[in-house]
Amino acid sequence: MANYTKPKVRLSRALGVPIAETSKHVNPRKRNRPGIHGFRRGRQSIYGRQLTEKQRVAMYYNVSNKKLRRYVAMATRAKQDTSVALQEILETRLDNVIRRACWTRTIWQARQIVAHGHIQVNGKKVDRPSYRVKPGDVVSVREKSVTFVKDCAQTSEGPNPPEWLSVEDEKLVATVQRQPVPEDLRMPFEPEYNLIIEFYTR
Repeated sequence: MANYTKPKVRLSRALGVPIAETSKHVNPRKRNRPGIHGFRRGRQSIYGRQLTEKQRVAMYYNVSNKKLRRYVAMATRAKQDTSVALQEILETRLDNVIRRACWTRTIWQARQIVAHGHIQVNGKKVDRPSYRVKPGDVVSVREKSVTFVKDCAQTSEGPNPPEWLSVEDEKLVATVQRQPVPEDLRMPFEPEYNLIIEFYTR
């Protein structure tokens, strides 16, 4: 499921929520599920609800089923509430930080920018989208990539950067001020993390 390259709007329609903040996801031309039976939405079982919620969050953060399972296992071992820990893990992925800084339009574009080596953390190149930032980390754009990333930033449709992230737009520098908390969560739908945790721990 990671690095999904097929039509994305179909996923938003299939999952019933926008999986990106862009206008074509938030306000799609067609709101029913794709396919001949798209107009029908039958009553879901508990397992069906858990599966759907898992898919929604996985697609929004562009992580694989294997990676999300690992994150849930990490969250269950954390000292804090499991749902809060899971949100923190997902929000502090480097590709998501790039999205939250409003340097790209979507998580898929953010993943590509990181993977292609345009991003630095504390002055060192990092090309792993799953890299987790921590308070005090400084995320910046490599000098030779500034023009390219600025062009990407101009097309961003997402909300302003959250309070846990301090962003200097002109320099394309973002500083992680603190760990994100539930109140910082900005998504185009309301995720039910408890269903995801139940799905992987049942």
